[in-house]
Amino acid sequence: MSTRLRFDEDHHVHSTFSDDAVSTLAENVALARERGLRVMCLSDHVRRDSDWVPGFLSAVAALRPVPGLEVLAGVEAKILDRAGHLDLPEGAAGADRVLIADHQFPGDHGPVDPSRMREAIAAGQITAPEVVSCLVDATAAALQAAARPQLAHLFSILPKMGLDESAVPDEAVGYLAQQAREAGAVVEVNEKWACPSARTLRAFAAAGVPVVASTDSHYCRDIGGYVVARQIIDDASPELVP
Repeated sequence: MSTRLRFDEDHHVHSTFSDDAVSTLAENVALARERGLRVMCLSDHVRRDSDWVPGFLSAVAALRPVPGLEVLAGVEAKILDRAGHLDLPEGAAGADRVLIADHQFPGDHGPVDPSRMREAIAAGQITAPEVVSCLVDATAAALQAAARPQLAHLFSILPKMGLDESAVPDEAVGYLAQQAREAGAVVEVNEKWACPSARTLRAFAAAGVPVVASTDSHYCRDIGGYVVARQIIDDASPELVP
């Protein structure tokens, strides 16, 4: 896979298998074909107790082949702790991608709501560098633990804790990029969450990590629609786009 990004692809699309999405798998495929997409990854939220994953994978497989469209099956799991454990059921082994997500802060002893972390930072109970260091460690560990990993909306949790990507040192970004390359991961530029930043994408591309576009669609009408992602890529480097 090339490090160069294509906007006729969408690598993060939710269906009604996720409890917060409204479009079916078939509706997503139909819209993707209508808009001329080449690749789409159908990716739904999972937890360790999600027993429907085999049915989801079978339902995606039943839609194939789709003329002109490569359809992938992905599962999106949050990082649970600093050791990089993922909220991933055993039935996810057959997925084409495991999307690694920072939905909650991956603390030493388990996930913490980002609003609580914001309060802890404000109260001086933990420093921003300590929070960033823990997040980077957890993400790097999750990359090594997951099969066929994809970094989903990398660093999206930072604003929820009152921080932004400028709090992540260049060295830490470079370290994550190297870990992603070693894990054979891809990194998405996410339309919904407007992340990661151009600086981060430049580092990942320089390390040889493929960059893919995603809408994080929860409604099929949003599939393949990029505005913010295009601006991030323009700021990162026009060379990332063929």
